[in-house]
Amino acid sequence: MKKTIILVSVVILISYLSSCEYDNYDAPSVKITGKLISGGQNFLYDGNPARGLIKVIQKGFGKADNGTSVRVDENGRFAQLLFPGEYWLTLENNVYPFDFKAIRSLGAGLGYDSLKIDLQSDIEMDLELVPYYLLTDFTAKVENNNIVLRCNVAKNPEAPVTVPKVIFARGYAGTTSIVNGGTLCTKSKRAVITSSGSFEILIPLFGTNSYRDIYKNNFREHAFCRVSIELDGIPSYYLYSDIVKIENVPLVQQ
Repeated sequence: MKKTIILVSVVILISYLSSCEYDNYDAPSVKITGKLISGGQNFLYDGNPARGLIKVIQKGFGKADNGTSVRVDENGRFAQLLFPGEYWLTLENNVYPFDFKAIRSLGAGLGYDSLKIDLQSDIEMDLELVPYYLLTDFTAKVENNNIVLRCNVAKNPEAPVTVPKVIFARGYAGTTSIVNGGTLCTKSKRAVITSSGSFEILIPLFGTNSYRDIYKNNFREHAFCRVSIELDGIPSYYLYSDIVKIENVPLVQQ
């Protein structure tokens, strides 16, 4: 019995020392940062963490790496801390309403090319892409107890000749400057556009599922607004406008 107790104690001690050694590993120490670029400006992305886009992968013998997701914010900026080493930057295997210039698609469902990165110190890199459509002249106003969102849409002349048509438009109203596909107050409408067009979305201020109702105890006199368009056959990734803040949002019906 005494020998058994001693043996168990030794096993526990070894496990403890092993866990201490594991916990004392150095933390990731180098950073990759950058931004998505379109037409010489930041590309306005969804920013919803649930919508993965970029990931980095390590390859080699004995490695089974599904990749580390790199979050991209609403302004197209990204950053990720990593351990020093060789990585391959690629895209999640999804269909997108844009093409990256340096990362080619390998075919439907086959994934994408990758860019090799020798990450020994902090690096900054920009990734240029071509959206299939351009959203312009976005406005947000309060009219007749509604937040009224209007936007123009035009096919990007740099996009491939044949691209999916626009089938839906969405409007978002949030209480903070973070407005993305996960924003609670969202309204959508059918909007079929094949070349150019415009749309208008109304978000009610009062009543069921309104701006005041969805956000409880919402006495803010401002709202942050945004719109997006969904393309046929691309149900999870949209093209977005910038984010506009509107003031003097009424607290009671006018």
